[in-house]
Amino acid sequence: MLELAQDHLQFETVETSEPSMLQKILTTRRRETGGDDPLPVSTLQPRLAQPAEARQVPSAAQVQAIKCFLTKCWSLEISTKEYAYLKGTVLFNPGKGKENDCNHH
Repeated sequence: MLELAQDHLQFETVETSEPSMLQKILTTRRRETGGDDPLPVSTLQPRLAQPAEARQVPSAAQVQAIKCFLTKCWSLEISTKEYAYLKGTVLFNPGKGKENDCNHH
């Protein structure tokens, strides 16, 4: 996050559609039974080698929190040296600071 803030990365979000729970069940069942039915297009797309929980799309609230954090960093006009100190702090204290949000000053 600090790297994104330091590089002044601006991003936009777009909505994506996830396969329905029924489609996931049918796709899994076809693979297990070796059925000859054609697979839905979504199963033909390449899968990432990451665990499912690592591929989850952030919620609107999480995206808003990220944008708020970036905006706060930019407003502070943090220097390159200060970003280096902050990154070191996060690296050596990874569990600290998780309770912060945009409303705290």
